[in-house]
Amino acid sequence: MLEGLLAGRTNKTIARTLGLSSRTMEIHRARVMEALGAQTLPQAVLIATAAGVHPAIQDGD
Repeated sequence: MLEGLLAGRTNKTIARTLGLSSRTMEIHRARVMEALGAQTLPQAVLIATAAGVHPAIQDGD
């Protein structure tokens, strides 16, 4: 999920890829951001990138 966000995908697109509802994706995103200590998506991206997380690569990218 986090890799999808780093790749610039929307919650809806990531949810569809993972077979989740959009609402479930929103909940997961909120929990990940809380665990990272990030209040905004750009903060989460910076923290994740610094930790070595890379964007997801899928067919068509």
